[in-house]
Amino acid sequence: MSPEDKPSKPEKPDNPSRYEIIVNGQVQEVPSATVTFEQIVALAFPEHSSNTDLTFVITYRKAHSPKEGSLAEGGSVEVKPRGTIFNVTFTRRS
Repeated sequence: MSPEDKPSKPEKPDNPSRYEIIVNGQVQEVPSATVTFEQIVALAFPEHSSNTDLTFVITYRKAHSPKEGSLAEGGSVEVKPRGTIFNVTFTRRS
């Protein structure tokens, strides 16, 4: 089999300079393996990220470390190169 006849290997999908995460069902790219609570809120609700009358709740799964859990304000999580999933909701403070 000549080199031209060999099936080509797919390109490696992981680019270490960009990380592909999913926030509320939307694919987003981040530049670092470590993402913060504030970054995730800004990606999920850019129009509300600085609103102090709102309380945000973030859960995640398929992360590198820790694998799953809740992300508290001021916290961070290490994501995988692709596929870490974040769900973000908010409520109004009373």
